[in-house]
Amino acid sequence: MKNLDGIRDFTFKEDDILVASFPKTGTTWLQEIIYCILHGVDESLSQSLEDRFPYLEFIYPGLDSIKKMEGQRLLKTHLPYSLLPQEDILKKNVKVFYIMRNPKDVAVSYYHFVRMMTISNYSGNFDNFFEDFISDKVPYGPIWKHYLDMWEHKNDQNILILFYEDLQKDIHGNIRKIASFLNRNPTEKEINDIANHCSFDNMSQNPTVNYQHWDALGIRKSSEAKFMRKGQVGDWKNYFNAEMNRSMDLWIENNFKDVSVSFGYEN
Repeated sequence: MKNLDGIRDFTFKEDDILVASFPKTGTTWLQEIIYCILHGVDESLSQSLEDRFPYLEFIYPGLDSIKKMEGQRLLKTHLPYSLLPQEDILKKNVKVFYIMRNPKDVAVSYYHFVRMMTISNYSGNFDNFFEDFISDKVPYGPIWKHYLDMWEHKNDQNILILFYEDLQKDIHGNIRKIASFLNRNPTEKEINDIANHCSFDNMSQNPTVNYQHWDALGIRKSSEAKFMRKGQVGDWKNYFNAEMNRSMDLWIENNFKDVSVSFGYEN
């Protein structure tokens, strides 16, 4: 990746906030919640999430532009924590959010994402993608290593690990948890407003976060699923056959044994 060397040498500011994640684990959802806690729902509607919360390793806006940003920077990355400048992050006490999701649902969501992206030029079916996923052949993979890289830092004071399934079950409680980590104390009305604004139905209709502008740029194949597709827990059951489920259960058992969480999903 072209920007990787620059990211290893990237200098963080003490008030930077970083959202790190494996792709398709709820990143956009978490970014929008954080932004609304800090700046309010109304302010979030004034600018696209890409501009409000730039993507470190992406060509737009690019590291040079990010370095010139004034004030508090909200940043996103899909890089594993081992590839980030950890010493600088710890030294500056940069607040880092990391979100995990059931790998079965990640596989389904990621499949639709690569099918959607024109740049990926992927035409395989889900059976093909499933094999790539559990063979650790997808971008930013392997997911188990990505999770483990951050899980090893779960007790660091500047890191908060969240779970997609928990946000689905209790969005209000998790907004409070995120706000507390940010040293903010939103009112109940503000929490309710953020929860409503960040519901899947509302976000999927919100042009500042739903990436619908990708259509005009030719980034998304119009024949495929939208960037915000379902936002559900357990959609994997609509795609996995019994053999796939057994294979992934064994794969999870073998590779996630050092990540001592259940991900809150049914087998």
